[in-house]
Amino acid sequence: MPLFLFFFKPNGETWVSVCKRVCVSGLLVLGAFSVQAQTVTLQNYKGTPHDEVQKSMMRRDWNNALWITEEYLQDQPRDPQMRFWRARLLEQLKRTDEAFDTYLELSREYPELPEVQNNLGVMLAAKGRTDEARLAFENALRNNPGYATAHENLGDILVHLAQRSYDTAIRLAGTNKSLTQKTTALQPALQLTLTPP
Repeated sequence: MPLFLFFFKPNGETWVSVCKRVCVSGLLVLGAFSVQAQTVTLQNYKGTPHDEVQKSMMRRDWNNALWITEEYLQDQPRDPQMRFWRARLLEQLKRTDEAFDTYLELSREYPELPEVQNNLGVMLAAKGRTDEARLAFENALRNNPGYATAHENLGDILVHLAQRSYDTAIRLAGTNKSLTQKTTALQPALQLTLTPP
């Protein structure tokens, strides 16, 4: 004997309509609980270490951001984003040798990351290693042809390389009108570059 025959049949409804109403009510109740659970979870969210680093960097609290990255990297030493931020923070704190080493390691392990290549190029240029800097900027652009900052940095390096070539030509062949005009024309562009190599 079917179980539904033992239940009271309200107001002459069919058993199918009663079952539908009960199922819909049950789904609504379950839905209300799941939405509440989601809301509670979002309200109690405290942020990831990545978020905390970004917040500290926005406040220019370099030491705190560095502390968070180094704590995180003890458990997750290969995280490329945290390692990149660590290098960037070391730069801000004038610990350039450590920053350079970190960028160099990252560029070898993750050569596809254009930001790493770009920042490595900047540091190489600051050390006067213009040929290596050019290669780093070109690698950044190979990985992201739309990376405007790398294009600008490559342009700066190319201006310095042009000046170097003109100086070499003058040293080897002596000065002439064409070389003098070219070096004179380059001077304003050289003055606009941030850090001459």
